[in-house]
Amino acid sequence: MLPKVITTCADLELFVDQISHSPWLAMDTEFMRESTYYPILCLIQIATDEVNACIDVLSLDHIDPLLELLRQNSQLKIFHSCRQDMEVLYSEYQLTPKSLFDTQVAASILGLDEQISYAELVAQKSSVHLAKTESRTDWKKRPLTEAQIEYALDDVIHLGPLYKKLEADLNAENRMLWLTEECKKLLLPSNYFVAPEDAWKQVKGIGRLNAKQFYYVRRIAEWREQVAQTRNLPRRWILPDSAVLEACQLKDFESEAVSQCLKQHAPKSMRHANSICEILQQPIPADIADNLQEPADNRLNKEQRALVKKLMEFTRHRAEQLNTSASLLANRKSLVNLVLGKQSRVASGWRKSLIGDELVAIVESEAL
Repeated sequence: MLPKVITTCADLELFVDQISHSPWLAMDTEFMRESTYYPILCLIQIATDEVNACIDVLSLDHIDPLLELLRQNSQLKIFHSCRQDMEVLYSEYQLTPKSLFDTQVAASILGLDEQISYAELVAQKSSVHLAKTESRTDWKKRPLTEAQIEYALDDVIHLGPLYKKLEADLNAENRMLWLTEECKKLLLPSNYFVAPEDAWKQVKGIGRLNAKQFYYVRRIAEWREQVAQTRNLPRRWILPDSAVLEACQLKDFESEAVSQCLKQHAPKSMRHANSICEILQQPIPADIADNLQEPADNRLNKEQRALVKKLMEFTRHRAEQLNTSASLLANRKSLVNLVLGKQSRVASGWRKSLIGDELVAIVESEAL
């Protein structure tokens, strides 16, 4: 019999052989990320109807047999709230599964909270109450305790039964298409990697900047992302958002002014003062200077706020009729985008006929 924690390549090969014929794999990961840009993968837990184990990636030279299996399209991969798991698998192995069933998404489609926890869902569906004692454990530390191992395995051994119940309920409600569309979006690699040139989208509070300030925010954010990725450090350790905004709004970019700004808003970032000054002091290229763009202003006026409130009330009512999650059906961001004339997820896919067309009609009627 294989151990609960796989620490040798020989045992990994045997385990992969055992699970390779299952129609589905229930999966979870444990990782750490307090002081790094990229998450540090520590464990991969996998269960089928017959076997389960923790793969100790920190003790193995490689996990190539498992990766080869996970890259195949023949097995459904079951996760609960998969975004962080997808991110760590992508950053570590450039891996995104080909087929996915997310039990949190399925539960929300069936009327439960969009952010329902795994423990709460297991309690509701299986009357099993899971321990939370190891939720803040150090997964890098070895050896793993028996409590850590049991906690980690609990995260997958109930996923298979959950999947079967939720799949049956989705089919009974003719809502498998909803889940399929949502899971396809979760499998896009672009969800799990920030291109440096797009890093400005991670900066909070850009809406009130002018075009010149916005240009320099984009440059600083791009530089920050490159440094964070290269050094594998959290971007806030390089330069926090508040300091990005303050530096780009300075009246002049002389080194003394920039240094004073950093001393006040980000003293730990002083070691990067020269690099930041160099970026800010670079003149804007002529071809760009003639076409500078201001950031999109997503602030709503009084009438627009009232309209968003009206749309949210309509959404809540429709969600009650459908017995589904209102925030999954149309969250506030999608309604704000609709009011601002931007692309909104309610205008396409399974949401369009259920509520999107009516929401669009309400917005158009208010514009008359």
